[in-house]
Amino acid sequence: MLCEYKSRVGAVSRRQQNEAQLNSQQVSFIGNLSSPQSLLLIVLLASLLAILFTVLKSGLQNFDWVLLGMSGLFTIWCLLGAAAVLQLLKPVFAQMTTAVTAGLSFVVCLIWVACVTVFAQWFARGGLQNEVWLFDGWALAEILVVATILLGVGMRYAYLSLQYRLREQSSLHARLDALHSRIRPHFLFNTLNSISSLISVAPDKAEQAVEDLAALFRANLQSGMSVVCWADERELCERYLRIEHARLDERLRVDWQDSDLSNDISVPSLLLQPLIENAITHGIQRLQEGGVVSIRARVVEGMVEIEVQNPVPEFADVVEGNGIASDNIRLRLQTLFGDQARFTCQRSEGQYQVRAVFPMKKLTQAASA
Repeated sequence: MLCEYKSRVGAVSRRQQNEAQLNSQQVSFIGNLSSPQSLLLIVLLASLLAILFTVLKSGLQNFDWVLLGMSGLFTIWCLLGAAAVLQLLKPVFAQMTTAVTAGLSFVVCLIWVACVTVFAQWFARGGLQNEVWLFDGWALAEILVVATILLGVGMRYAYLSLQYRLREQSSLHARLDALHSRIRPHFLFNTLNSISSLISVAPDKAEQAVEDLAALFRANLQSGMSVVCWADERELCERYLRIEHARLDERLRVDWQDSDLSNDISVPSLLLQPLIENAITHGIQRLQEGGVVSIRARVVEGMVEIEVQNPVPEFADVVEGNGIASDNIRLRLQTLFGDQARFTCQRSEGQYQVRAVFPMKKLTQAASA
């Protein structure tokens, strides 16, 4: 009883930590300015602004390549520097509202542009030409006016991008909730059937199975999270296997091979349990001698691979029997990971194997897809 209590306390504690981590991962107004795509876009924008400025100043006929180089260096310093400062301030902005974040970002960017402008004036006069540097206030004012206009356009784009990402996240959560709502009643129905078959032949085991089912629902199925840690997903499956083992006894044997997968690796919730349920319902249960359900989980080249293999009757149509859960899991993996995820099913030599592959992430780094 003490071990069971400690296990439940540990599961509740992990679940609360997971929920806190997932809830803290909010969509940011700033976005990810350190990604390769963002950096490439910033460099391209700086280059286009430098070309535009050079064309307006010298014209196409007398195109000034030196001016292009100087203006390009200036715009890249302004844009990349502002992006770096905003990226560093993201933890501070995370505690603020969108309006406050936008206002502070606007001010910070203007201050950075002013600093770069003053440094450029000093460098062009005193650093390169060894002349006495005199501060040019009008030149600074002109650049700040242009920067204000460009920042206004940029802030508008950032706001529209934020709205788009919020709609995408809402749509993603709606699709995941719909898929979860389809698989949970299916799980409950089959589990209750297993318990009902125990009531007349093994009432003690049936009572224990009801307690396991209650704890299982309390610990996992009431959670709306899209991803959970591997330790919680395995605990869910072990509770379900204990219910089925009470019914099938020695006919059901399980071989876990997951020592290479750390407990804090994130996996889609209710990914493994439906696969084990299908392995028992359409394989082990139909064989008089039973069989072994082999569960292998590992990380290969940054991808999590989960395989479930079980024996099947020779002429059973297991593909039809596994269709609902397989289609559901395939859709969930595609929703969460896109083309990076793969889900395959195959039958050979009396064995049925399903395999799910998706990118590896620690739970602290995982987003709700």
